[in-house]
Amino acid sequence: MSFFSKHKEKDESTFEYSYSNKHALNYSQRYQAIFVGITIFVCSALSLYYSLFLKTPFYYVALFYLPITLAGFWYGVKAGLCSAFYFSILLLLNSYMGSPGLLLHEIIQIVIMMLIGYAIGILKEKDRYSERVIEHQAYHDLLTGLPNRLSFEDSLQKEIEQAKEKKEKLAVFLVDIDRFKYINDILGHLVGDRLLVQVSKRLKLVFSENALLARSGGDEFLIVVPQIIDEQQIAEISKKIISCFKKRFLIQEREVYLTISIGISVFPNHGEDAKSLISNADIAMNMVKGIEMNAYRYFSTEMNKDISEKLNIANKMRQIVEEKRFDDFELHYQPLIEVVSGKIVGVEALLRWNHPEEGLLYPNRFIKVAEETGLIVPIGKWVLQTACAQIKKWQETCYPSLKLSVNISEQQLRDKDFFNDVVSVLDETGFDPSNLELEITETVAMNNSGRNIEILGELRRVGISIALDDFGSGYSSLNYLGTLPINILKVDYNLVKEIPFNIKNSAIATSIISLASCLDYEVVAEGVETEAQLMFFQQHRCTYIQGYFFSKPLPPDELETLLYEQSNVAFVEN
Repeated sequence: MSFFSKHKEKDESTFEYSYSNKHALNYSQRYQAIFVGITIFVCSALSLYYSLFLKTPFYYVALFYLPITLAGFWYGVKAGLCSAFYFSILLLLNSYMGSPGLLLHEIIQIVIMMLIGYAIGILKEKDRYSERVIEHQAYHDLLTGLPNRLSFEDSLQKEIEQAKEKKEKLAVFLVDIDRFKYINDILGHLVGDRLLVQVSKRLKLVFSENALLARSGGDEFLIVVPQIIDEQQIAEISKKIISCFKKRFLIQEREVYLTISIGISVFPNHGEDAKSLISNADIAMNMVKGIEMNAYRYFSTEMNKDISEKLNIANKMRQIVEEKRFDDFELHYQPLIEVVSGKIVGVEALLRWNHPEEGLLYPNRFIKVAEETGLIVPIGKWVLQTACAQIKKWQETCYPSLKLSVNISEQQLRDKDFFNDVVSVLDETGFDPSNLELEITETVAMNNSGRNIEILGELRRVGISIALDDFGSGYSSLNYLGTLPINILKVDYNLVKEIPFNIKNSAIATSIISLASCLDYEVVAEGVETEAQLMFFQQHRCTYIQGYFFSKPLPPDELETLLYEQSNVAFVEN
């Protein structure tokens, strides 16, 4: 008998033994094999389900496999589904080990299935962890760990539904940190981020567990307090919020003091859904922001009227700009008086609007809207062009060295064409740059400080003067006087109006004049309205004064008359 014949007989006998009557299947019966294969596949799937999704211990799974294995129901799935691999292993084990090989084969399969299940379980657990992380990030602020606006809206809506059922009130507080962008620009975003973390921790201490605190984004925080009884309770909560900002914040050995603005809306008075309450709290916050520091305000329906008025003003100004009807605006000029000589040495250009329905409007009615909409950029260019042309005319007739002062907004300074536009206007009108003064506030200078300081430096290099307006109004100007490319300080009107009777204000004004002298800056006292104020600034050698004591802002024809009539008038003897 040949070698191949011997092995053929051995393989055939092995096959017969392996699939004798004690086994459930005969591998020659294909359809039965397929049927059993499907059955065992279902059993396998069930066992994996128990181990992975119901977290059944693996030894329970082994017990599930073992009876099926001993009963001989595994071979169908091996032959029907993976015959190329399992059939050869079965023959090999049985050839060399006999009947024990079958049992060993099944044990190996159980171990393999358990290992596969364990590996898949680990992967599934990692997926679940990743899903939990993603879900947490979707509903929480990464910096402070507080719920974010999306999460807050969902929670607020649930609180509203509960308040409806119990017929209770709840209050939404929107807390905005004043001038936070200024802090980021000066101290850096790292300091700003750490400051926000400290703010969130302080706010957590203010509220009980039933209140919900969230970070809306940027420098804004949202709070909902359920079970509100009356306005007195809301006022007490607002005062608690404000009080936690009165203490200094210490960041990297820097002392930082913050002020805030709070807008408040109440359910059901100011809205019956989450979005309305948040929106109305935001409206209330914007109404108080910039007017008072550490203050709060309730939403009212009149605020919606203010918004409607702003939209109307914005639409009409946009029409003026698009149709180039700048004649609807006009400029008035307020004289600048030299204290020593008492003569008019310059004028400040102030914008007015001949509104078709309401008559002459002052800047407090429309300038803020123009800044918010960006319309201040083309309007500001018109102001500069018109004022330079007008002053040039007066220089040629009666006041050769008359100076011009023009207010510049942050939006104008931020415009990429601003410097070129200023130079272009000077070229077109033939106006001497040394007679032009651009007024900015400290906030304008320091917002986006690097770029703004660079532009101001370029303006100074061509001979234009830069004045820091409203100096002494509460900002930390002293720290940055050496950085800003300015040469004029304008003492704030609110400081001047109580001089000389307010001792503290008088001392501050005296210090500003002395400081300006040391830095070789000129000083302008704004809002001089009494003779006592005039005498005070004369005695302390202030450079210039401006105010109603001498003249209110005048239209061009009236100022021209004043220039001719009072060219030699003096308030003091030389």
